[in-house]
Amino acid sequence: MPPVIRLFVKTSLFCFIITFASGALFMLANAIWLMRMPRDLLLLHAHVGFVGWLGLMVMGVALWMFPLMKGEHPETKGRYHLPSVYGIYYLTVGGLALRVAGEPWLWRTAHPAARFLLILSALAQIGGIVLFVIVIWRRVREVTPGVL
Repeated sequence: MPPVIRLFVKTSLFCFIITFASGALFMLANAIWLMRMPRDLLLLHAHVGFVGWLGLMVMGVALWMFPLMKGEHPETKGRYHLPSVYGIYYLTVGGLALRVAGEPWLWRTAHPAARFLLILSALAQIGGIVLFVIVIWRRVREVTPGVL
């Protein structure tokens, strides 16, 4: 498995641990103290699970396993343009980190800087997903002359 793909998978597994550990803590707090979790923490829990665990795992495995583009990108044996894949990773993970930092801050204080962090988070994650679709689309589209 290429090193950049290991980065996706390892980060995904880290998010997997965070997601299930926080879920267990939420359940314990609810069961023992009848404590309802704040909405922002539940949203973060879901976001770390879906984007961090599931999203990064799917992207990493797709980049590794989808059909090769023979003759292109010899440095990765036809898989992808390496700087683009690092861009996908850093935009997606960076956006997730900004959300983890900004969302509780915004919900508790409504500070303008927290809004800015969430706007940056959204733009980074959208950028990462769009770049992923561009990179992966070239590997899954049907090769027909004159058609995308």
